[in-house]
Amino acid sequence: MLVWILRKYQTLRARRSLGLLTVLGLVAVAVLGNAITFYVFDRPVKPEITFGDALWYSVISITTIGYGDISSSTVGARVGTIVFVVVVGLGSFTLLIGMIIDWCTEMTLRGQRGMARIMASDHVLIVNFPGRARVRQVIEELRSDHHHRVREIVIVSDQIEELPFVYENVSFVNGSTLDVSTYERARASEATLALVLATDYSDATSDAVVASAVSVIDRVCSEIHIVAECLHEEHRSLFESVRCNGVVPVLRIGCNLLVQEAADPGVIKLIDEITSNRTGNTLFSTVVESKIGGTYLKLV
Repeated sequence: MLVWILRKYQTLRARRSLGLLTVLGLVAVAVLGNAITFYVFDRPVKPEITFGDALWYSVISITTIGYGDISSSTVGARVGTIVFVVVVGLGSFTLLIGMIIDWCTEMTLRGQRGMARIMASDHVLIVNFPGRARVRQVIEELRSDHHHRVREIVIVSDQIEELPFVYENVSFVNGSTLDVSTYERARASEATLALVLATDYSDATSDAVVASAVSVIDRVCSEIHIVAECLHEEHRSLFESVRCNGVVPVLRIGCNLLVQEAADPGVIKLIDEITSNRTGNTLFSTVVESKIGGTYLKLV
């Protein structure tokens, strides 16, 4: 009988026609039904038994713990135990535990695959995934900056199925970078900074996609600070029609540094030292009041 009930429960669960409230209701019926029958039939022979004891007996019986401190002794109480614990209780409780485990597993998988809604605020968005090494470098640079050391980072991309690495406080949202709903799941309206990377350094359409993503992000949140990569200088005009706080021409800067290093060996080491947060000697900016006059040397 118990096996048949469990199989029936599994069939109903597979059809998704048995909801959590129904299962909770069955568990409640089993606990209360067994407690009432136990209290009604056993209390006349055991006057010291309270209704709290009866509930305790039901719970430890349905959960199969069975301490043995309380047990039924009358025929009525034992029949109640068979009906409410063995027939109804064990099956519904097992199904409830299975549903909870399934829910936890599903939520974990959804988070790993970027399908869950992010619960974050004042976080950083990294949009697009040009490569594992490149994204890891950006994350580590952010973590080395004291402004972003403890901020949560949310990667937004449809180029990967799940994150290929694990960082503390780094989440993933899988979806089109041109879809408003993707940024809603990433809570872009609550983010403080968005770094829009190139889709791929060999992709001729990357700059158009990046500029479009910047436009969508600005539509979702007009207050967010946006910095974007631009691969080709001739595509710089794409960013003139969108609100972007900073555009980094990565290939042009790379070519310039290559030539400078050839002409003046050691330049690249200096540039790397002053532009990396991990060295501790990075460049920084500060606000200077306009009323302060004079030359730079006087300000120093």
